[in-house]
Amino acid sequence: MADLSLHEAMYTLRAMRRLKPDPVSPDDLRYLVDAATMAPTATNAQPWAFLIVTDSATRSAVAEVYREIGRRLIRDDALASSKLSERAARVYRNAMVLVEGMAEVPAQIVVATRGRHPIDATQASAFYGSIYPAVQNLMLAARSRGLGTTLTTLHKAREHDIKAILGIPHDYETIALIPVGYPRGRWGRPLRRPSREVTHWNHWGNPDPGDGL
Repeated sequence: MADLSLHEAMYTLRAMRRLKPDPVSPDDLRYLVDAATMAPTATNAQPWAFLIVTDSATRSAVAEVYREIGRRLIRDDALASSKLSERAARVYRNAMVLVEGMAEVPAQIVVATRGRHPIDATQASAFYGSIYPAVQNLMLAARSRGLGTTLTTLHKAREHDIKAILGIPHDYETIALIPVGYPRGRWGRPLRRPSREVTHWNHWGNPDPGDGL
């Protein structure tokens, strides 16, 4: 596969929830984690740990917990709501594709970090700021290898059970569960609001000085 430019990787990094069961090579999975560890962290603490799950029985056990949570919180709660907009319902229906298909995903990567998130807002920002750049690196690296991913946190509803299945020590907090596989869908630029709509110049509310030129 030809090397993907960083620009193309960023602009086509869609959440891929429909993944083929085809195995992902261990070398590719090692590369994803290696790329993740190149991310910056506060005080260069490097608090992260990555658990790659490819064993079929273990993946199925994780998927069973994930499916129970998804059916309860998404199918039976969110999607059953009469107040849900069609746009929101579409998002939740897409989420259910992964809920029902997690067991078929060939690799799951659990991202964890030492300690628990602090109550103090400033310290909490540094805590999560030291792990989410690594998650983004991992997902961009996957895109460069033609692998689909999506960042999920649904497992946090039963984090204790997930940690028990995987033997994760009590002094680590899981941050994300990332399915990895070859996508069934196509890559493409995701639907996003124009960046100008969310950008302010020098003072909140000031438009781009180039507008109108």
